[in-house]
Amino acid sequence: MEEIKVAIHQPEHFPYMGFFQKMEYSDVFVILDDVQYSKGNWQNRNKFLNKNNVDEFFTIQLEPKAYKKPINEVLVSNSNWKEVVLSKLYQNFKIDFTDIYSHQKLVDINVASIEWVRGELDINTPMFFSSELNINTKSTQRLLDITREFGNKYISGQGGKLYLDESLFTDIKLSYHEQHVDNYYSALYNICNGMTNTFHEDVRKYY
Repeated sequence: MEEIKVAIHQPEHFPYMGFFQKMEYSDVFVILDDVQYSKGNWQNRNKFLNKNNVDEFFTIQLEPKAYKKPINEVLVSNSNWKEVVLSKLYQNFKIDFTDIYSHQKLVDINVASIEWVRGELDINTPMFFSSELNINTKSTQRLLDITREFGNKYISGQGGKLYLDESLFTDIKLSYHEQHVDNYYSALYNICNGMTNTFHEDVRKYY
């Protein structure tokens, strides 16, 4: 049987390079967009090293009580945060991301940021959304059911060892991979500073 590798990940905002290494290595990449929004993670913020060599965050402000909703239902705030973020990114990277931040749903902004990076890195892995699959199971079983929709091998980061129930992997192969990254800043920072020239070679080497 042909091995078809599936990776599943929540939609982060301009994710770090490890996110895209996993995407490039996989045969299918699924955006887990219908689980509950988690406050304090990377779903509505990220960071880069600014011109003064200081970590600088850019943050999407959200509607009140966003943490009570699935990610694909979370709306952004109507405050002036967009102008602040757009100005910050343009000052540092000289790119106008108005189109990306024109959306009203967090998931749409995040997917647009992911698509921008995919284009810059020339990643062609097919991408799907868990919300389109009508799968209602939870935790490890949910990841297995999603994987079965597309393939027969689940690609997990090293962190999966802390929460995956490995006993359930009877018909699906499980593989843990450690991302090899130069830093944990947004991929945007790495792309704009010429640090991704060997991206495809690195994925083949380390994965």
